Amino acid sequence: MPSTNSTPVNTTPDTDIVSRNCFSNFNTVACIRSASLTFLAVVTGVLCVMKIMKFHLARHQSCHQYFIFYCASLECTVGGIHWILSTYIQLDFVLQWLKLIQFLVMCHFYWTLATRALRREVWAKRFLIPFLLLACGYFTVIACLGIINVQSPFVECLEPYWLELSSAEFLIVQLFCVAGFYITRRLNEISTLDSVRRTQKRDLWCIVIVFEVSAFIGVLYDVTLQILGDKNTGCSAIFNHIQELYSPIFVTFMVIKLLAPVWVMLFVFSPTPPVLVENDDLIPAVSEDGTSAFSSTADEHYRQLYHPAENYQSLNGSMFQTPSTPCSPSSSQVKINKSTTSLDPIKEETSVNSTPHQEDTHSSNENIQETSNIRGKFYI
Repeated sequence: MPSTNSTPVNTTPDTDIVSRNCFSNFNTVACIRSASLTFLAVVTGVLCVMKIMKFHLARHQSCHQYFIFYCASLECTVGGIHWILSTYIQLDFVLQWLKLIQFLVMCHFYWTLATRALRREVWAKRFLIPFLLLACGYFTVIACLGIINVQSPFVECLEPYWLELSSAEFLIVQLFCVAGFYITRRLNEISTLDSVRRTQKRDLWCIVIVFEVSAFIGVLYDVTLQILGDKNTGCSAIFNHIQELYSPIFVTFMVIKLLAPVWVMLFVFSPTPPVLVENDDLIPAVSEDGTSAFSSTADEHYRQLYHPAENYQSLNGSMFQTPSTPCSPSSSQVKINKSTTSLDPIKEETSVNSTPHQEDTHSSNENIQETSNIRGKFYI
């Protein structure tokens, strides 16, 4: 294990472009780099705080999304301070660790859906949770080792810890992508409106793609530095000691690796109050404000991944219990009137629920038809 005092610093502050910033070793381009990243981090952090406030006001039920945005807010706070000061290299490992923890929580969220789509919920208990705990432990140990054995900015980019973190993240992202394929296949099988299915797929694959790109760019960047870098010449020599070359590359790398996933999650996840459905045949696909199923709890909106429309009649009340503990009181749930929303699973976009009372008047049937046309788009 290399010592913190054994780093050869054989470059001058004038040529070491990595350590330049707005305060010590001032450089205009480097200052613009730091200020740009700090501005983006502050704006992203404010948006995360606003999202959390909306979650609480709406009594949002998904604990996964609360945790993700709390971590994202902390990540933006630490990143904003670190990028403007550029003093403590240890904060780079803290930022990477916070991002990876968000990713693991996201994996649990979607892999749980995938196991339900496969009707293999037992896999989540036997394999998923132990695997995620093992991954969390691995990321924590590597990040701690990087913090303890921190090197000078001159050679810090060449430390093996960065590649160990990014390569493990890249491998886990591939498994995350597999879960996306299983969920997509299940969405193609269920009976729902095409517009609803497109929205669900769009939100799912926005998440998958942004983490895939982030992980790929991360491992590509670290591998390139390991190949081109040398501890005798330092990180600055990889960019020919040109600040105008290093700063745009570094800003782009940080945005793709740390900020872009948060932006996509801000777009995909929206606060939705929980809905208590009295009729077991009603399974929400999108919320009342038109947001996609990814904006609310997975158990409420993706239950049809496990129980297709043709099997809804056999469901009982016990099937609507969720494995995760709600984050808000059940008393805040909005109860839907059964008499006004009693619809069978939609087989076609224009289908209407046939009531058991055939003696209803023609005008009553027209009212039911009108109600179905209005509310049908919110259910699958």
